Amino acid sequence: MRKTFISILVFTTSFGFGFPGNSNLTSISTKLSELNDQIRQEQYGKVSGVVVLNMWGKPIFEQYYGFKNRYSLNPISSVTKSITSIALGICIDRGLVASIDEPVAKYFPEYKKQFAENPDKKNITLRHFLNQTTGLKWGEWFYPYNYASNNLMALLESKENWIDHFFNLSVDTLAGVKFNYNSLSSQVIAEVVSRVSGMEFSQFVIENIFKPLNISSFSWDPYPNNPLPAWGGISMSTIDMAKIGLLMLNNGKYRNVQIVSASWVSNSIAIQSVYNQSTAYGLHWWIEHLTGEPLIYYAAGYGDQYVFVVPEKEIVIAINSQNFSDYRW
Repeated sequence: MRKTFISILVFTTSFGFGFPGNSNLTSISTKLSELNDQIRQEQYGKVSGVVVLNMWGKPIFEQYYGFKNRYSLNPISSVTKSITSIALGICIDRGLVASIDEPVAKYFPEYKKQFAENPDKKNITLRHFLNQTTGLKWGEWFYPYNYASNNLMALLESKENWIDHFFNLSVDTLAGVKFNYNSLSSQVIAEVVSRVSGMEFSQFVIENIFKPLNISSFSWDPYPNNPLPAWGGISMSTIDMAKIGLLMLNNGKYRNVQIVSASWVSNSIAIQSVYNQSTAYGLHWWIEHLTGEPLIYYAAGYGDQYVFVVPEKEIVIAINSQNFSDYRW
């Protein structure tokens, strides 16, 4: 379904967004009305909300569907991972973490036995966690998320500690060689944030990201024997989810407050690993460059949750959906 939603993006960005009074506004209004009709006809599955913001945070298009409204909380799934990346960026900005090229073993001395038994694990850096190239054996995308044989779903059912499980995974390839999507990578990053900041990861996110973005209404699903997840579990409104993209579009600023550095934003959206011919991965952000279309980067989550950022058009498009049937998004 990912490509289907990128078609929404292409449709939306196929015309310019002017200031009020621009002669192009009639054409824009017509096309947005057409898009609204397509969504209501479920041409994109079950969409809950679509918000398009310009770089100043002004809604250009804001519509909700199926009894949802501006205040409805929607699961954002793995869009959470991109928030986790921002949290680590803040730690680096503050000097709490020296570099993403540091071996992660530095932060987990209690797993020295696992690192000693498999020296290749000693070479896994924070960058490898961020760009999904840890080289550890994991099969999250081999089966749909609603199958018990999906590695992540099986782990959640087991109620095992996620960090313990991760550092006991076997090595598949050397780190940095192959893209392999692993939600536990985000949890390890979150644990680093917690250890260097002295705060629970969730509290760090609330204080340093949500509060500065004026995100006050949200929920965060708990799991047994683990802290709150850094790979998913958050629900928030579509308009608040769009603020994450707005922060990135404006180089880490929101309403003239620098939340994370411009250099972290730049590094996050630079190609770090490759998923397929048109899709790459940065530091927990996806990057797409279709022939003849503007470069975009985005956060994405199961069920078709998206925050698209289109720098060339200076817009953010946030989409929440209820399409929980695909293998992946």
